[in-house]
Amino acid sequence: MPIDEPVRWPGEKKIAIMITAAVELWSPGHWPVYAPMAAAWPLPGAHDAHSVSWSEYGATTGVWRLLEILHAHGMPATFGVNGLVAERFPDAVRAAHDAGHEIAAHSYAQDVIPALLDVSAERANIRRCTSILEGLTGVRPTGWMSPRASGTAHTPELLAEAGYLWSGDYNDRELPRVLTTPAGSLVSIMHSELSDVRVASPQGYLDGHADLLRHVLDAPGPGVFNLTVHAHVGGRPLLSGMFDRILGLIERVRADAWIATHRQVAEHVLAHHLP
Repeated sequence: MPIDEPVRWPGEKKIAIMITAAVELWSPGHWPVYAPMAAAWPLPGAHDAHSVSWSEYGATTGVWRLLEILHAHGMPATFGVNGLVAERFPDAVRAAHDAGHEIAAHSYAQDVIPALLDVSAERANIRRCTSILEGLTGVRPTGWMSPRASGTAHTPELLAEAGYLWSGDYNDRELPRVLTTPAGSLVSIMHSELSDVRVASPQGYLDGHADLLRHVLDAPGPGVFNLTVHAHVGGRPLLSGMFDRILGLIERVRADAWIATHRQVAEHVLAHHLP
C-alpha cells in the first residue's frame, strides 16, 4: 500500500530535476509500431527491416549524442537500458556508466512487457536484466522501468525482492512515494508525459518543457521536473538540439533545483521515510 508523506529536497531546494534517457531495442522479429514508416505504411506479415533499423539508431548514434550534450552541461541522468542493448552495444552502456550516469534496468527488450508475463517469467526477466547490467558495469542496478510502464500486481514485490530501490511504472502521483511490499520498500517515481515520443513536434517538445519548468517553479513546492528523452527519437539532430536547449533552461534555475539521478531521489526519500 502507498504511504504518503511530505517530501523536502536537500538544501530546501524548490524542485527536484531528474533526466531520464531511454536506450531501447526490440527482440528479433519485433520493432516499434510507432516507427515513422511502420505507422504510416504497415507491412502485415512481413519483416519490417526499416523500422528495425530506425529503432537501432539510438544505440548506434543517439546515445552518444545525448552523452555529449549531458557532458557539456555537467548534468547527471538516469539511463533506462534494455538488457539486449547491453548485450549488443556494451560500449554505449559502459560509456554512460563511466560518465557517472545511473544505469537502470528497462526489461530485456521493449517487447518483453511484464504485464504479459506470468510471475515466474517476470522474476526471471528481472534477474536476467540485473545480471546483464551488473556484469557489464560492475554495479547492480537499483532502478527499474517496465516497457510501456506496464508492470503487474507482483512487480513491486519482485523488484524489492531483487534489491531494487525504485520503480518508474507508476503515474498516479507527481511526487515520489514509498510503496510497502512483503519483500521491503520501493519508491515509485513518475515520469513526464512530455516525452519525445508523445509530442507533436520538436518545437512542442521544447515549448512544453519550458512551460512545465516555469509552472513547477511557480507552484507551491516541493515539485518535480522529469525530462524524458529516447535515444532513438530524441537523440536525432533536431530533437537533440531541443534537449540541449531544455538543459540550458535548467542551468538558469540551478539555485532553486536539485538535479539528481533517480537513485539519489529514491535514497533521499527512503532515508527520510518514517516507518
